[in-house]
Amino acid sequence: MTQPGYVFIVGSSRTGTSVLRSTLNCSDDVAICNETHFFGGPTTAANLLRNILGDSGKVAQWGETLLLRRLATPGLWQKLAEVGDISTDVGAKKIVDTIYDSCGRWAPERVGREDFLRRLLASDRSERSLFDLCMTLYANGKPIRGEKTPAHVHYVPTLLEWFPNAKIIHTFRDPRTIFVLKKREPHVQQSYTRRYRLFQRSTAIFELYLSLDVIITWLRVVQLHHQYQQRCPGRYYLLKSEDLVSDPRAYLKRLCDFLEIDFTEGMLQRAVQDPDFRPCAQVQDSGASASTTDCWRGHLHPVTNRWFVWLCRKHLVEFGYPLW
Repeated sequence: MTQPGYVFIVGSSRTGTSVLRSTLNCSDDVAICNETHFFGGPTTAANLLRNILGDSGKVAQWGETLLLRRLATPGLWQKLAEVGDISTDVGAKKIVDTIYDSCGRWAPERVGREDFLRRLLASDRSERSLFDLCMTLYANGKPIRGEKTPAHVHYVPTLLEWFPNAKIIHTFRDPRTIFVLKKREPHVQQSYTRRYRLFQRSTAIFELYLSLDVIITWLRVVQLHHQYQQRCPGRYYLLKSEDLVSDPRAYLKRLCDFLEIDFTEGMLQRAVQDPDFRPCAQVQDSGASASTTDCWRGHLHPVTNRWFVWLCRKHLVEFGYPLW
């Protein structure tokens, strides 16, 4: 293995991507910027279709370009392309203004918009160049730059094609823990769809809706893991959040070996202190089990657990998660 020039953190939401980013950023060699949602992501319907069809020739027969691309939420790049044509000076300026005025935390913090525009105009003005420019400016001289957007787990082949010396870290977690963490999120968030907020008003309907969403997405991510494990040896690393919680020193050292960077005590402190990365500590405070592999206990109705086990049994066993 060789030290990567880029590192991308991907995975399902609520699997510890944010804390892993801040943990790795403790290194003098690594600077991973926050979520860009550059490529968008597939909808639950698209994930369900992929679960059924897999990634064989059947997908092409169903018209992947027409169907699956329509079943996707637009990414930042698609939204910026509607603002202006990056190949023209006027269009590039509109895109930069939009990034700084409307994209919030994604705008580079260490450089003014005029400098950003100057560097963009000097590039080949491609999608890749824009993405790379933002990561480079955020890195501020650190040799390894990167980005973390959980939904980019669906675009790993594109990331590796664009950045041949990149490595991928895929954070992973028991789907029941993901469900519990999502269920405990605030009921009113602007990013939620109207349908999502409507379903929250009925506990039974919301549990069914949310559990299906988590299960369908998790099963698709498992499919992708098997693909990447075979196709990207040495460039792809699966990190179970439960493992990092149970023995942070050992698993952080293994991750640093994969990235060929030095392990520091600052990384360990960052990973251990963050409460969101240790949901078991939160569960323990309420009197439930403190086991790192069953954080969902005490927060999941037995019927809901049976639902998860019925649909995910094979892969729960595969990844060492308890069934009951």
